[in-house]
Amino acid sequence: MDLEHPEQVPPARKALFSMLSVGLQGGSRFISNWLIGRIAGQLALGGVASATALAFTLNTLWPSSAQGGASKFIARARGKQDPDEVRAVAAHLSRRVLQVTGALAVLAPPIWVLLYGGAWWEGLCVSAILITVASSSFARGVHFGSGHVARSARVDLVASGFGIGFTVLLLLLGVRSIALSLPLSVSLGIYSLLCWPWSGSGRPDRELRSEIDKFITFSSLGSLASAGMLQISQLIARSLGEAAAGEYAPALQLVTPLSLITSALIMVLFPAMAEAQGSGDRDRIRKQTDAVTRAFMAILVPIFGALAIASRPVMALVWGTRFEGAAHLMPVFCLALLLNNLAAPSVASVTSGPHRNMWYSMLLSQAGLVAAIIGWVVLVPPLGVLGVAVGYGIGAALTAVSLFCVAWRMNSQRWFGLSIQILIGVAVIIAASVWRHLSPVDYLIDSLVAAGFALAWLAVFGRRVIGLLRSRRSGGGDKGDPGEGH
Repeated sequence: MDLEHPEQVPPARKALFSMLSVGLQGGSRFISNWLIGRIAGQLALGGVASATALAFTLNTLWPSSAQGGASKFIARARGKQDPDEVRAVAAHLSRRVLQVTGALAVLAPPIWVLLYGGAWWEGLCVSAILITVASSSFARGVHFGSGHVARSARVDLVASGFGIGFTVLLLLLGVRSIALSLPLSVSLGIYSLLCWPWSGSGRPDRELRSEIDKFITFSSLGSLASAGMLQISQLIARSLGEAAAGEYAPALQLVTPLSLITSALIMVLFPAMAEAQGSGDRDRIRKQTDAVTRAFMAILVPIFGALAIASRPVMALVWGTRFEGAAHLMPVFCLALLLNNLAAPSVASVTSGPHRNMWYSMLLSQAGLVAAIIGWVVLVPPLGVLGVAVGYGIGAALTAVSLFCVAWRMNSQRWFGLSIQILIGVAVIIAASVWRHLSPVDYLIDSLVAAGFALAWLAVFGRRVIGLLRSRRSGGGDKGDPGEGH
């Protein structure tokens, strides 16, 4: 891969390749977990989900933030037309990822054994997941920062297909243990080897090294409290027993893959914001943030809302009748992840700026984690796994809303009307979800209500997305969203 020369791909196709790349990664993981749940059963799925959650939690301690660091600092060096700095940043981050991930991988087995009384070989499976997810996420950040999104998608296609095939093979061989997590490790390992920035060389100057390390350290503190909070909730469900973990995992894994679409778009947007920050173009950043936030509102509210309202038929369709008990958890996850995704452009806008902006993300994410912990302490004893989900929802909502408000003020956005629209959407989703879950089971009515809500929302706000796409196609991508200011 040539770090200094990006692929010549139009912005629209770049966003498409970004969604394909990240979608393949998350989609293959969901398909593998679906196969495990349908064939191996609830306990096997709970074990694999818990091992994966521990690995992903450890990953948030530092390595996961290297993805954003690579995307930001490589893109910024490209914006300065400095190929030596591009290579030096890639090399520096490569060394840091290997150092930190290696240390965390050594800690994973004893943590697994001490927390859950598992076998040492199971702990080694956790280490394998950690190493490969850390290295692959960093390599993906390098590709996005250097403008090689299409290549990332091609490699993801190969690696994802191999991972699904390996899962099917193990299931046919009768494997019913945490060893079913090995296909994920192998798939991510393939991506890491093929996408690692082997051409990185040199060393950034001391000031730049310090800036990069501080950025990732502050990002990781925020990531542990945001993305890590979701994984921690799975671990708390596991502490209630294997059956509880098996009930919690299907609802969580059915909803979270939808967030990958948002993540993919943000990974494309973030380097562009970093370049705009480097040039001091605040107006461009404001318009980008506004346009993407309004588009997300138009698209994501009907998707997550419909899933929340129709959680019972969706759960039965996807996971089968053995997992029907998990349907009551889905509306909580849908609302939490809806708010989290709506705030994603705001987070990218804030964190792509000066280093001091990282304090907002870190402190507000920590505040959300504290709120979630309080929720777990109060709600888990009486509510069980539902209390785990609600505690996570409280923490995630607090962080998302707070960061949305920070970007609103920092960029002088005109979001009062937008905020009212989001509040109305959330209120309708809550009311319809509670109504349907308190009513006798009727999959048809659930589905009709969900479809009615989604169609009504799209009828009102869908034109905003169409207008945005037309402006991008005509080259007016930086002129702001058609609905800005309303």
